Amino acid sequence: MNKMELSGLLQNVKEIALSSFSIIESRKNEVTFFEKKDLSIVSEADIETEKYIRDSLQALTPHIPVYGEELGCDIADDCQLYWLIDPIDGTTWYKLGMPVYGSLIALIQNGEPILGSIGLPAINTLVYAGKDLGCFMSAGKNSARQLLSEPAQTAPIGVEQATITSSGMHGTSTWIENGDTPWHLISVLERAKLFKFSADCIQHVSVLNGASDAAIDTIMKPWDSAAIIICAREAGLTVMDLNGNQHGILKSGNLLTAKSEHLAKSLVQLLTP
Repeated sequence: MNKMELSGLLQNVKEIALSSFSIIESRKNEVTFFEKKDLSIVSEADIETEKYIRDSLQALTPHIPVYGEELGCDIADDCQLYWLIDPIDGTTWYKLGMPVYGSLIALIQNGEPILGSIGLPAINTLVYAGKDLGCFMSAGKNSARQLLSEPAQTAPIGVEQATITSSGMHGTSTWIENGDTPWHLISVLERAKLFKFSADCIQHVSVLNGASDAAIDTIMKPWDSAAIIICAREAGLTVMDLNGNQHGILKSGNLLTAKSEHLAKSLVQLLTP
């Protein structure tokens, strides 16, 4: 897919993402929630939003298959180009009435995200990016601005000088829950200048926006990671899994974004069991 085609798709995805906000926000005070087999929760709004985004993407690109967390994500091994959706990232926050949930759309080519949007419906904010097109943020009626880490922002700092967030203690040595590796998040908590627990995708938006220095997710699915990966890369951040890999990380099961590679590698070293 060439740069012009990708740019056109990005503008369309931006409109689809923004339009989906109204479904999520209009349903939040009246929606019914259900428990899934993995004990996570899903709402009617998740399903309605995914259907809207799925139908919109299929109309936009009939030749590209669409997969999503709620309505089917059985991706064929030989599928080289596809859409991937997480209609509400952080449904628990949505249920609790906390305005920190998100909505994610990504286009995957040959195993790597090449386009993505991170929507924050409750605050009417959208982060979006395309490969070699840059990363941008629009908030309300304000004009979009490009997110790009400046040299001063990416200068190496240690964990002891950094503001770091994590989406929770699950998948760690403190509470393994349904994780595979007991990551030593407690070591980061003890050493960081400022450590806070945050919500899912919004913590990575904080790094993109320059408000924090790094964000850690110890358990991630491909639909959780895809849009974040491309947005962070296009903003000049370091993106890696918790084993220190920077490429082929869509299915790694965890994710780290940081303002500098030095900080990211320092965090990986601390987190490693």
